[in-house]
Amino acid sequence: MKAVIMAGGKGTRLRPLTCHLPKPMVPLIGRPCMAYIVELLQKHGIRDIAVTMQYKPEVIRDYFGDGQAFGVNMHYFEETSPLGTAGSVKNAHEFLDDTFIVISGDSLTDFDLSEAIAFHKKKQAQATLILTHVSHPLEYGVVMTNDKSQIVRFLEKPSWGEVFSDTVNTGIYILEPETLERVPLNQAFDFSQHLFPALLQDNQGLYGYVSSGYWSDIGNLQQYRQTQFDMLDGKVQIHIAGTQIKPGVYIAEGVETSLSAHIVGPAYIGTGTTLEDDVEIGEYCIIGQNNRVSKGSKLTRSVLWDHNHIAEHNELTGSTLTSRIVCKEASNLGDGSVIGNHVVIGAKSHIQPNVKIWPYKQLRDKTSLHTSYIWGDNASKSLFKAQGVSGIPNLDLTPELVAKFATAYGATVAPHQTLTVSSSPHAFARLLRRTLTASLQSVGTHVIDLGDAFAPAASFAIRHLGTVGGIHIDFSGKENGVCCLSCIDAAGLPIPKSTERKVENSFVQEDYARVSMAQIGNYSEQFHWFQTYINALAQEIAAERDTQTHQPLRVIVEASPWLQPIIFPYFEKLGLEAIHVTTTSTQEPFQRFLPLSGANFGLRLHDDGKSMQLVTEKGDVVDGDLQTVFLYLCYLHSRPGTTIGAPVSAPHLLESIAEGLGATIVRTKEGSRAVLEATHETSMHPLFDALFAIGLVILHLDRTGVPLSELLSLFPSFHLHREQIDCPWDYKGQVMRSMMERTKDTRVELLDGMKFYHDTGWVLLLPDADDPVFQVVAQSTDLDQAQTLVHAYREHILNVLQ
Repeated sequence: MKAVIMAGGKGTRLRPLTCHLPKPMVPLIGRPCMAYIVELLQKHGIRDIAVTMQYKPEVIRDYFGDGQAFGVNMHYFEETSPLGTAGSVKNAHEFLDDTFIVISGDSLTDFDLSEAIAFHKKKQAQATLILTHVSHPLEYGVVMTNDKSQIVRFLEKPSWGEVFSDTVNTGIYILEPETLERVPLNQAFDFSQHLFPALLQDNQGLYGYVSSGYWSDIGNLQQYRQTQFDMLDGKVQIHIAGTQIKPGVYIAEGVETSLSAHIVGPAYIGTGTTLEDDVEIGEYCIIGQNNRVSKGSKLTRSVLWDHNHIAEHNELTGSTLTSRIVCKEASNLGDGSVIGNHVVIGAKSHIQPNVKIWPYKQLRDKTSLHTSYIWGDNASKSLFKAQGVSGIPNLDLTPELVAKFATAYGATVAPHQTLTVSSSPHAFARLLRRTLTASLQSVGTHVIDLGDAFAPAASFAIRHLGTVGGIHIDFSGKENGVCCLSCIDAAGLPIPKSTERKVENSFVQEDYARVSMAQIGNYSEQFHWFQTYINALAQEIAAERDTQTHQPLRVIVEASPWLQPIIFPYFEKLGLEAIHVTTTSTQEPFQRFLPLSGANFGLRLHDDGKSMQLVTEKGDVVDGDLQTVFLYLCYLHSRPGTTIGAPVSAPHLLESIAEGLGATIVRTKEGSRAVLEATHETSMHPLFDALFAIGLVILHLDRTGVPLSELLSLFPSFHLHREQIDCPWDYKGQVMRSMMERTKDTRVELLDGMKFYHDTGWVLLLPDADDPVFQVVAQSTDLDQAQTLVHAYREHILNVLQ
């Protein structure tokens, strides 16, 4: 006995599930639909199988191969143009030399085929249609038989007024090869429209066999989901790969489940999937292979294919997700939503019920999607963000993306020139560093590997080596941390926006070429530069300390263990006693430990080497804006008469401090490049080089001999209040225009965003470059007044959005 599986369907009504898959390959509980059909045929002793294909035939052929792994022999027949159901089977007529069965590859059934075949042979039929009873026959061919089981009437897809039975054609036929003589070769011809009416008219042995088993035609998205729910409920006799840990709950091998995760069931969890803390898997959830469902997420009646990442605190209700989807934190997917392959859903997004998203789309954070997203370019942010190219490790920022980025970067910025690469010491950052190196070399860029470092040290090395720039990778390794690629120019500054645009264009258009083998870039290692930077900085600060009276100082440093062997020689060279602590090295919290230790001050040094947080000798954490003012004061005392850049959002107290010391403050855009470009006489800045800033603090404590807490208390009172206000991307321009119109009588500065000056203070309205929000900052001599200013502008924004 031979069989023909019809597997040419496009599955238009199943899109976006079938954008990259033929309909028979859509998975049902972890396996393609067609795999269950092959298993059914093999179970009934049918092992020689022809497969008729048209749409994406390679997907079917790649999965099943010659069929040996499934205990059958597969033969493939590919159509170049649609031939209809009968025409496609005719295409395989040379293979069909005896009674054969025709079955659809995109339905699920457990019919007893052996009984149906026996019926066919007993009746000596030319064609037997396997029939079943359904409650809603409108989508099928309705069939009527006489008491001899001969078909006497049928109607394809009737209206309710035409329905004469609930017995329908399942699309499974047992045929004699002679029936194909009525089917023209290489012409569109259909069983229900052409062949069966002809057999009925000529009274040529057309029979119907009513089967009592399960049958589901997966014709739409609702039926696709319901079929899998039926499988979990045991309504169809098929094998589900996995261990049934309780009624209706199947767990495959290699599943990692937190003790606090809760599976209600019925449910299926596929191989390699991870369920983190407090995850709730509600009823009728099907989760395929290698998915990660993160802390606090809740899924109900949802289907996930393979390799998806559901971030923390997502809620999926009745959703269907295909493969390699990233759903960022705190998003909500409504009932009936369907998400195509490789989609990225931004954090705190809301997908309304029944919305469909086609593959490769990217939604910005806080998107609210009310209609299906099919056409158009990605709604993604640009490749470069405020701090460089950044994202979640191995989700947004993958080795594949970094390889493509480095290729575009090297070809655009440094063809046949030299760049440095460096990274924090985390394993993933080092992996990306190796990826950067190979990709840069492939376009002829020479690479100097600086090894483990932080960004200020990398900038120092670039300036001294004379390279055209470098790429530094920052990643702390903390859970939910972001990995960032910082791109640095020859002056040690972040690259300008014009260069970013050139690189991004090259990246998007893939407008770059590899070089010949003779032109591959050179590679060398110079791992000493981090220590060289530490030594040079310590020498500079120590030399200035020697010119003034100073007392021994003690400092408590909270920093990552990897930094300890690097930074403690720095403090030794400055003549300081440094005590290193981590969050686990002392029983007392950091702030409480400080006064007990007798230290002059404490600091938390961040892994990026750019920023830190000061703590007074009393254990009080210094406010961020007050710390900014203090660091500028230290800098200006060490470099009298100098000019230094300050971001537009920094406190206005800076100007009066600078004026008193004969120095100049130049207000700039928020970005570090603008601030550094405005800073004269030095390549370092206290806001972007933590060790340099610490040195300035030490010099000022020496200079004054006054405890840190008292120095901070000397500043005039000022208050800054900051809020972040959500605003959809498409409304930002409208908000800015409206604000200008509403405040036309108010003094305004347009250096970066809009800065409005009032009698009680100023307000900065800054549209965020990375997120759909406005940053609103206000300064006043009174905290209540600063808050009042922010709230007034927040109301303006919300009124525009209404």
